[in-house]
Parts: sequence; structure tokens; C-alpha cells
Amino acid sequence: MIYFDLTGAQLFLYYLAGKVPAAKVLDHPAYRTVRQHARMFSTGLTATDVQSAREGAPTNFYGLENWAKNIPGIQIFLETLRVNQAAWAGLVQDALQAFFIHEPLDIPIYPIIGYDKGIGLSGAACLNINHASYLQDPFEFLAYAIHECVHVVYERYHHIPKLAKVQTPAQWKSYFKLWTQNEGYAVYVPLKFRQAHRLMNEPDYRALSDPQPAAADRHAFLELLNWLEREQPAGRDVYLETCFGPQRLTYRVGCEIICRIEASQGIEEARRAFYLNSDHFMQLYVDLLA
Repeated sequence: MIYFDLTGAQLFLYYLAGKVPAAKVLDHPAYRTVRQHARMFSTGLTATDVQSAREGAPTNFYGLENWAKNIPGIQIFLETLRVNQAAWAGLVQDALQAFFIHEPLDIPIYPIIGYDKGIGLSGAACLNINHASYLQDPFEFLAYAIHECVHVVYERYHHIPKLAKVQTPAQWKSYFKLWTQNEGYAVYVPLKFRQAHRLMNEPDYRALSDPQPAAADRHAFLELLNWLEREQPAGRDVYLETCFGPQRLTYRVGCEIICRIEASQGIEEARRAFYLNSDHFMQLYVDLLA
């Protein structure tokens, strides 16, 4: 079952108050997940990184901006979550189970302080409650928890290579397709929850619901895919910026592909497509964007 574990955030508050060292924080299960994520997508994470980030320096442990000012809001958020955790875990469970009807959802959701807005990895979801949108509306936190839990389920069936292992043009092409499927479902599965709770002002959902930017995103996505299909070698930074830049094409166009699968072939086909190899997924469904 879905459940919240608040101990990681509580431990980090003790760290910020000078009561425990950063190394103890990084040994917590939530922050072990964070460390694994940092090893997959960057150069790793150390206690020195955490300490430097606390002091305002740029490090691999980002997401601590305005932490001192935000502590009262974080404490209120944690208390609100503590009081409502059974009911709110049920909302997340129901939203996920509506799509993953036969999937076991034994996933802990850790509110944490620092690092990314949200990650879903190694069986756990971690969300940085130093993020303004969560402090302003706890249901935005729940919507993003659903998003990150989708990544947890996705990882059960799809191998996600470390970023450092992605080097050849063919590997970059497959990597882009994998994240189109992965992020597409992570945006798609919370959609009905967001609609029900009036949470559609988030940038990805605004872009999806406005015909003009949605059309521009589809065009940019197909142009990028065509470039990748030609397997033109480029530097790592060029690939990262082109494939995963500010347009968030994997999120937005990935979700649109899945919405079109459901509209044209039904929800069962959208469920089946989740488990396909990402290259096969793209081969079967990219023409729906036409």
C-alpha cells in the first residue's frame, strides 16, 4: 500500500538546527535514494555537498533555496500531512490503482528537504517540500507524488541506464524514447486527479491544454526525433540540451501520445503500452501525433 514516511524530512530539520551531522541524514533510506539518483544522473553526492548547499553554494544537492525562510511553512506542511496521511495516501493509492489495476503499490512516499522537486527510484518516491508549489497547496504535492510513483512502477519493467553510459548516437536515441514513455506516463496518470482537484495550472498541463503550444511541442518533438533517427554524433551537452531542454518535450508530448492512444484505442491499450519496450512503444504510436 502507498504510505507516507515523514522521518527523512524530520531528520533534515534536526540537521538544519545543528542537532545531527549531514552524514547521518544521507544514511536515511530517503536520502539513500537521493544518493542513488545522484549517482545515476550526475557525479554523486556527499555530506560536503549538503553542507555547502546549506550555506548557499551550488552543488549536486540543490533545492535548498530560501530554506531558512521556509522552515515555518515546512513545519506546518508536515503537521498537516501527519494529520491527513491516511486519507491522502488513499487518494494517491486510488489515482494509481485506477490505471495500474493489477499492480502492487507498496511504495513509500518520503517528504524530504532539498534535492529535486521529486524523484521516483528503487521502490520509493521522494519529494522536496522546500518547493514553493507544495507549501502553497498540499494537493499539488499529492499530484506530484502520483507522478513519482509512476516512475517507481516503470522502473520495475524497464532498464534505465546511468547517464554516463549513454554515449553513442543510437544510445541517445533510445534514451530519449525511454524518457518519452517514462515521463509521458508520469504526466498522464495523475491527469484525472489534477482535473478533479483543479490542479491544471502546472506548466506541463497548461501547455497540453492550449492548442497552440501543444502543436509547437509536437512539431519540435518530431523534428528532434528526426534528428536523432539520422544518428548524427554530437557532444553530450548538445544531446542533453536538445533532448531534455526547457520545452520538456518528453513530459508533454509523451503524455499527448498516451492520451491519443486512449482516445483512439482505449484505456486497455494505454495500459498495455506502458509495459512495452520504449523503442517499440515509439515505433507503434508516434504516428498518432500526425
